[in-house]
Amino acid sequence: MSQDWPMGQEPHAAVLVAQGLIEHPENLDHVLLDDEEGWFVSDGSEFGDDPELDGEQFATVCLHDVVELLPQLRALAKLPAGMGAEWDAGNGTWVLISPLVPSDDDEARAYREARAAAWPHAGSPMDEVNLSLGLMEISTAADAPARGVRYVSREEDGTWMFVGFEVPDPDEQTEVEVDTLELGHVAELYPDVVELLDAEPGEVFFREAPDAEWLQVINDGE
Repeated sequence: MSQDWPMGQEPHAAVLVAQGLIEHPENLDHVLLDDEEGWFVSDGSEFGDDPELDGEQFATVCLHDVVELLPQLRALAKLPAGMGAEWDAGNGTWVLISPLVPSDDDEARAYREARAAAWPHAGSPMDEVNLSLGLMEISTAADAPARGVRYVSREEDGTWMFVGFEVPDPDEQTEVEVDTLELGHVAELYPDVVELLDAEPGEVFFREAPDAEWLQVINDGE
């Protein structure tokens, strides 16, 4: 692949695209990257139970042409397999999503079982965790600041919270706005938190800068 090619898949990889986007790319709604790194790009249309209707609504297009049509896809070059993102045209950002209702066929179940078996940390890679909103968004702006995790806590019940540097001081903001992703996806998006994923319930960590070492909070920060 060319050094200028941003995506992790080959330029001629087949992509399933809503037909309406070919004429009206401004109607982009969301994308999904399946477990085998195949892209699905939609204007809000979804697959149904009628193959003939699905064939009318969707077309197979090479990834290179899709990126030419929708250059904002470049910002998702490192999107982990099995994830998706919703397009926020007003803000020029992608909002990350982990599928909430995974497929339940034999192949999908086998994939989830293999993923869980390979997970080397506490819990499951499919566990739902909380992230501050800045960590959920990928901007397409050239001058957008890098996203990074500032604060990690594992609650007494075992649930996780990840807060980004867009929150000035998590200790002073008890009402941090959050959304959810799967823990395994967080580990792929933010690999510098992986060293903390065997934390015990009740442990909290923070760092002063994105390239700083993690420090453990003891006795509420004292």
